[in-house]
Amino acid sequence: MELDRRVVLSLYRHGVTQANQEKRYIGWTDALLAADGEKVLQQTKKYRPEAQRVYVSDLTRCVASADILFPNQKKIYHKGLREIHFGEWEGRKADELMNRTDFSKWLNDPTNMEPENGESFLVFTERLNEWLQTIREECLRDHISNMAIVSHGGPIRQLLVQLAPTPQSFWDWKPLHGQGVTLVWSDREAFGRGERCTLLSAVPIMEKENG
Repeated sequence: MELDRRVVLSLYRHGVTQANQEKRYIGWTDALLAADGEKVLQQTKKYRPEAQRVYVSDLTRCVASADILFPNQKKIYHKGLREIHFGEWEGRKADELMNRTDFSKWLNDPTNMEPENGESFLVFTERLNEWLQTIREECLRDHISNMAIVSHGGPIRQLLVQLAPTPQSFWDWKPLHGQGVTLVWSDREAFGRGERCTLLSAVPIMEKENG
C-alpha cells in the first residue's frame, strides 16, 4: 500500500454532556461538555492520528470537543454533521415520552417514524450523504490523505453503516463519547467512488445513548 495514495478518515464522537449522562434526547439542542467528557477527550488527543482537515458539527458539544482534540488546526463547521433532530422530544428522557404515540411508534420502527416537529431518518441520511459527497470531491480535488470528523452518535453510526469494511446495522455500531474510529482506504480513488474502507480500528462496544 502506498502511503501517499491511501485515505485515512477518523470519526470522533463528541465528549459526554450532562444531558447524555441523564439519558436525555438532545439532537439539535446545544449542550456543554461535562467534566468527564473533557477528561476523556484529553486522553484521546494523545493517540489520535494527524488530520489535514477537520470537519465538525456546528453544535457546541462538537465544537468544544474538536477544540480539545485539534487545538491548533482550522476547523470546517457543517450543519450536515448534526445529530438527528428529535423535535418535541428534545431535552426529555424516554420515560417522559412513553405516553406519546409518536414515541411508541418510533421505538418499533425508527427508520420510518419521526418525532413530532422533528426529522425523519430519511431526511437525516440525505443531508449526511450530501455532506459525504462534498468531502469525497474535496479529497480528490485537493489530494487530501488524512481527515477527521467530530460529530454525534447518529451520524457516526450511519457513516459506519455505509463505509465500514463489514456491513452491520445502524444500532450494531456503538461509538464511545470522546473516542474515535479510524477507517483506511488503500487509494484515494476508492474513497472517491464510495467504496467501503479496507481497514477499521473500532471503539469497544457500549450501551445505546441518545445524542
